[in-house]
Amino acid sequence: MKKLSTALLLALLCSTAFAGPGEDRQKSFKKVLLSFEPIGVMLRDGPFRKDQFIKHADDLKAAAAVPFTLFKPNSIDDVSRAKPEIWSQPAKFKAEQDKFLAAVSALQAGARSDDLATVRIKYAAVTQSCKSCHDSFRGPKR
Repeated sequence: MKKLSTALLLALLCSTAFAGPGEDRQKSFKKVLLSFEPIGVMLRDGPFRKDQFIKHADDLKAAAAVPFTLFKPNSIDDVSRAKPEIWSQPAKFKAEQDKFLAAVSALQAGARSDDLATVRIKYAAVTQSCKSCHDSFRGPKR
């Protein structure tokens, strides 16, 4: 049993050590999504729990910029859905990034508000920012 556990641990370590840039970006964006999805569920389906909402908004803010640091030149691999336009149109990609980060900041600030109508608008701005960037810079599933 010990040998099997050691072998599984070693296999896991090796697989994460050799993750490529596409997989690294996907994992990083999934961390963003893990904070963003519960916010949407609370706003759509309720119940709205302000303390949990604030925690998710704070976590979202902390994770939001990280994936963008992983778009190094020539980092398209078999897992990546990144379009080459990320690197051929860097000013446009940066503008999308800035728009997203500003929307996340506004949502985080609004999370402490009791005005749910305004919070929903801020949430929608983050959603729209994601869609806008995906439309320009994310390719189809392979």
